[in-house]
Parts: sequence; structure tokens; C-alpha cells
Amino acid sequence: MKSFIIAVTTLLLWTGNIFSQTDIDGTWEGAIDIMGTRLDIFVTFLSDEGTLSAKIDIPQQGAHKLVLTNVSHQNYSVHFELPAGGTTAVFDGTREGDEITGIFTQSGIRGSFYLNRTDYEEQIIDEKPVPYNEEEVYIYNGDIRLGCTLTYPFSGVPHPAVILITGSGSQDRDETIFGFKPFRILADYLTPNGIAVLRCDDRGVGESTGRGIPFTSGDRAGDVSAMVDFLSNRNEIKHNQIGLCGHSEGGIIAAMVAARDPQISFIISMAGSAVIGRDILKEQSRLIFKEEGIDDSILEQQQKVIDLAYKAAMTGEGWDEVEKVVREIAPGQITDEQRASIDDIDQYIDQFVTGSMSAVQSAWYQFFITHDPSDDWRRVTQPVLGLFGELDLQVPPEMNKKALQEALDYAGNPDYELMIIPQANHLFQKAKTGSPTEYAQLDKEFIDGFPYIILNWIREMVK
Repeated sequence: MKSFIIAVTTLLLWTGNIFSQTDIDGTWEGAIDIMGTRLDIFVTFLSDEGTLSAKIDIPQQGAHKLVLTNVSHQNYSVHFELPAGGTTAVFDGTREGDEITGIFTQSGIRGSFYLNRTDYEEQIIDEKPVPYNEEEVYIYNGDIRLGCTLTYPFSGVPHPAVILITGSGSQDRDETIFGFKPFRILADYLTPNGIAVLRCDDRGVGESTGRGIPFTSGDRAGDVSAMVDFLSNRNEIKHNQIGLCGHSEGGIIAAMVAARDPQISFIISMAGSAVIGRDILKEQSRLIFKEEGIDDSILEQQQKVIDLAYKAAMTGEGWDEVEKVVREIAPGQITDEQRASIDDIDQYIDQFVTGSMSAVQSAWYQFFITHDPSDDWRRVTQPVLGLFGELDLQVPPEMNKKALQEALDYAGNPDYELMIIPQANHLFQKAKTGSPTEYAQLDKEFIDGFPYIILNWIREMVK
């Protein structure tokens, strides 16, 4: 994601009441205006025993719950920082009642931001006693410890189980995305209806270790295999009825695990890809750029970078060419209005190139862009439920449904069902456009009937 820095500025003090640290608690909605571009933001403040912390969501960039540092609120002043991409975004503002305004610079780039108190908040989950058993457990994969929640019905007999596998990015066990907690909802729905559920924090998140250690989808597949082994040793679980339910990248990981482990009883792929990562990234960018009205010339440049990065990741050669193209296209993406806000163009371009190269040369990106999930799906003979959202712009439904069907037919899989859910986005919310920019504004719930589709299918598989 892009990073932003806020410059310290002198602002006139408001003549109203002086605010305490704690009364800033809650979520504030606003935007960053930088070089003619507006980025919506949500900042959530929380004070605890004299310490103020905060996290930020930037929906357009798919950034969720990024931890802010050096957070302070003294009288009228509000300050917080966002380390990102080798730089630090420093926000300095002044508060007047339920509004915070400020200005910022980053690498010589100046902009402004504002925040207004809002009723946007995390999805409220009723914390009254749940109608099932719930255990906090740790699962180990080598040196990695995974913090997990296992839920299972009160009945003393063993039950079928499903492991929930999160999508890309650093996700908690509920797969919390802009306040929406899809995995918590699924666990609450499936468990009272006879299905045990295991869900875990990703590496480096929550109670899981591994923060700062590079990993790929292949590494995460090893984590899931450790979860399967864990359930296989629990008396509450039917060991021949352990299934996988993966969302987005989690669907890719589910296929990797099931292709090599016949113990897996069934697979549910929620918006999981069945085509090579390069093609997913290209089609994803085409659809999102079209929906957001981004110029075709910028799309062509991005597609070229993806193709060159794919070639370099496959051969280990050509990264110099990737960097050369990234540097060539950088100036052309700066408008006259933006240029007027940049103090040092060369410094800006250097940081743009450094950030871009760091992203495309990461272990995760190189694995993802070169990995073809259809190779795994062609070896999957367990029952499969493939679910796609009609309005999904991140994993286009028709493209992936066709590829998944072809792969499962190749495997001779006798028992699969593929469905495109009308009006659903990548998160299976009821959507208008399907664009990631609207995720935060949608109801924090699945589209009507979605959890029942999963429950009903699992019941059929474990009769």
C-alpha cells in the first residue's frame, strides 16, 4: 500500500473546552487528500490505563487494522504515525469537537486529512454464553505457534469438523475485514448445528507467532496440515470427517492440502482461485480499474509490470528490467496537480520504486504469481463445493468457475458442486458494485442464505 507522512503544522487553537485523552475513544471516519487523490480512512482510538492506541483502515488499498504508533491526544492536538513501505506516515491535527483536521507530508509530498466521529464500529458479537463448547487452543507447526479457537457441540459424541482458512494478508481467526467477522459468523452458525469448527490467527497475528518472518501460501499449507493433525487427536472429532473451508487464498491452500492428504473428507472453496496467480492479478486489476474509472494507459503499465515480474520470478533473472520499467512509468503517473504537491520528485520516484520492488520481490508475491492452483485441483477427488460471488472483482467468478470445473473433471472427481451467488461480492456480502472500496460501507453480514448453503452441503457430505 502507499504510505503517508503528516507534517507538524501550526494551527489556531479552538476556544472551546479542553479534551481529555479518553474522550477520543471510538472510531472516526474521514479521508486523506493527496496529490488530487482522495483515500477514505477509518481510525479507531482506544485508551487503556493512561495509554492511547489506534488502528487505521484504508478500504481502497485493502488495508485493515494497521497499527498506528506514537499516538497522542493532548488538549486540542492529535498525533499518530503509520510505519509503511520503509517510511513513516506522521499525522498531526487539531480537534474541534467531533472533527479532527490536519496536514501532512511524505517524502516531500504534502497533503491534508480530516476525521469525523462516526458510528462505524466493529461488528458487535453477542458475548453471552454460546450454545456450544468453546476452547482456546495452541497448535504447533515446527517453531510456529498458532493461536486458535475450537468450537464443538455439547453432545458427547464425536462430530464432523471443518477448518476455516483465511485469505491473503494478515488475518485474525475471525477473518475480520472492516468490522465484518465472517469466520466468527460461520462458527456461530455451524457449531450449534452439529459441525465442529477450528479457526486460527494467521502467522504473526494475535496469539500466533512468526511476526516478521516471510512466508508463502505453501508455508500456510503446512500450518493447515498441523491443524488437521490436531483435530485427528481430539476425541470430540470424527477423524474420517475433517473438511477444509478456505476463503480466497485460503481456497488455494485448501486444494494444496487436500491434494496430498487423502484424510481430508471434503473441501469448500469460498471465492478461491483456480487459475495461475499472474492471470488472477491481471484480470483483478482490469476489473477494479474499470470500476474505479482509472485510465487504460495506467492499466497497461501495471499489466506489463505483472508480466515482467512473473518472468523474473520464474527464472530468477530480469528483476533489473522490472525495476527499469517501474522507474520509467512512475513519472507518467504523476499529474500536474500532484507534481505541485511534491517537493522532491526524484526522492518521490526513488521511494515509489523501492516500495514497488519490495512488494513484487517478496516471497509471498513470487509464490502467488507463479503458482497454478489448477495443478492441485486436478488431483482432488474429495467432494468439493465451489462458491463464487457474482460481483467479485478480486476472484472473477466465470473465469475461475470454468477453470475449477475443468480441473475437477480432469481429476475424475465424482462429487462436486459449483455455484455463483447472485449480488455477492468477494466477501459474500450483498453488494452494489463488488469493488473493494465499498466493503467498509456494506452490512457486516453474509448475503441472505449463504451460511445455510454451507451447512446443508456439509450435512449431505457427512451423512
